[in-house]
Amino acid sequence: MRFKCISKLWSSLIRCRYFSNRYHTVASPLRPPRLYMSLVYHLVCNSMEVCHNPRKSVLLSSSSSSAESFEQDLTIAGMGGRNMVVLRGLILYNVCRKACIYNPTTTQSVTLPAVKSNIFAHEYYNKTVLYFSGYDPVLDQYKVVCTVAVSSKKVKRITSEHWVFVLEPGGSWKRIEFDQPHLPTRLGLCIKGVIYYLASTCKRRDIIVSFDVRSEEFSMIQGPPVVSAYGESVGFIEYGGKPAVVDHTILVQTGLVDLWVLEGAGKWLRKSLVLQPRQMHLVDNNIEFTVEGTTQNGEVILAPEPLISPYYILY
Repeated sequence: MRFKCISKLWSSLIRCRYFSNRYHTVASPLRPPRLYMSLVYHLVCNSMEVCHNPRKSVLLSSSSSSAESFEQDLTIAGMGGRNMVVLRGLILYNVCRKACIYNPTTTQSVTLPAVKSNIFAHEYYNKTVLYFSGYDPVLDQYKVVCTVAVSSKKVKRITSEHWVFVLEPGGSWKRIEFDQPHLPTRLGLCIKGVIYYLASTCKRRDIIVSFDVRSEEFSMIQGPPVVSAYGESVGFIEYGGKPAVVDHTILVQTGLVDLWVLEGAGKWLRKSLVLQPRQMHLVDNNIEFTVEGTTQNGEVILAPEPLISPYYILY
């Protein structure tokens, strides 16, 4: 940020796409990874345009393992939201039903226009809007995918729409046709130009949906044999450069976590992660955990669902 102020030439160089892409390929030991936590005091409203009940939200960040080192990011008032996803340094999140993108390096924030969908006008039991971020390394393009879905009780009927937004000047939402209605149940992840997310259909609750960012085509993959997309003890992460499903149903009882890695062609490889006996006291209070992702070293991160004291993050 300081170097951008030196001259117009330096500013244009630092802001250009070439410099940004080179920045991602060079490891910098002087910049430790940061941990971001979004706290939101707000119930999600169904409005696709304007929030009718705005509340407080804040983004906390830390570069160490000390709880006392958290710093509140005050650069943007009301910064923070739900369903935060990080891709190549950009944070995608949503406030109510609208998507926002935040660049923590430049402290810039962009709110995307609302999706022009009339699907919420139908009388359905469940209404869902999820956003997924993707990057095409061939065309060097960032895209945001929005899935709008409504379903009846017990998911006997599902109607879904899919929209794509290219992050460029003058960008707008474009509807993508996909004739297999489904209900997304987990945040997505982008691996080598393909977005993956866990979803449920009327007949199955263990489907992996993939979206090719470049061709803008959807497809479905059968999930591992013991997974339900609605299970509270199921997480969806990237592990070793591949999509993976984490099942920590028996973590409290045995200290074991099942990791299912998609090896390609719909084949899943099962691994087991073990919590050390001296750490079992961290999970023996019937605390519900959620899978938050992986570290740069490939360690799986679990965090307690309720905000309690003391607050432990397991990896």
